[in-house]
Amino acid sequence: MAAFDQLSSKEVPAAIAMSMNKVAGAAKRAIVSEMEEVFDNPNNWTLGAFAVLPATRDNLEAKVITKDGTGEKHPNAYRYLSVQDTGGRRRMKRSEYLMRGISEGQYWVPGKDAPLDANGNIQSGEITRILSRLGQFEENGFKANMTANSAKRLAKKGMNARGQRSEYFVARERGNGRPSGIYKYVGPGQVAQILIFTPAAPNYKPRISFEKIVADVVARETDRMIGQAVRYTLKKRLE
Repeated sequence: MAAFDQLSSKEVPAAIAMSMNKVAGAAKRAIVSEMEEVFDNPNNWTLGAFAVLPATRDNLEAKVITKDGTGEKHPNAYRYLSVQDTGGRRRMKRSEYLMRGISEGQYWVPGKDAPLDANGNIQSGEITRILSRLGQFEENGFKANMTANSAKRLAKKGMNARGQRSEYFVARERGNGRPSGIYKYVGPGQVAQILIFTPAAPNYKPRISFEKIVADVVARETDRMIGQAVRYTLKKRLE
């Protein structure tokens, strides 16, 4: 106790901060481990969606936070992971928001012919091409690759967006004419189903509690980690 009392006002907070960062790191690893168990083949962005905001000797607070991102490939982690935690309807993806002019504000899910990546998600390049071809954002050097006859035939059926010539086109329901999805013209008499539109946001059940995972690690590891750090600091002083 006499040796402990000799520790400086800087040494103890530094030791505690170091231990807190170890606890936060352990909590982050526990989240990754749980996601690997719960999710079906999660991609690297999902597994790396959390980071540690470290404590310092002047600020004894360590946080496990989600990373910010932009676009379809690297979205804001909290926005798309929160529904896995709390359940409920997910927010619109950026591509869904951009497509609202041709989808009439609907959501989309991959169609049976959608090109998927190794993690089972639709390839981001395919979404970019759809947005470009259907005029949802400008792309320099656009070149349609559909023949005039094919474009005319699809236009008569009301299957292309705004009469634009493109290998992608919007299919509509019979009767009400509501957009039902996006298809791709792949050859004479051949089309591929890429996206299916749905008016209701996909609804999720809670699958993983990030807060509980962190709380369990904190409860289990904090005292032990702080004890180790303080003993290590004390040992150094006594050597």
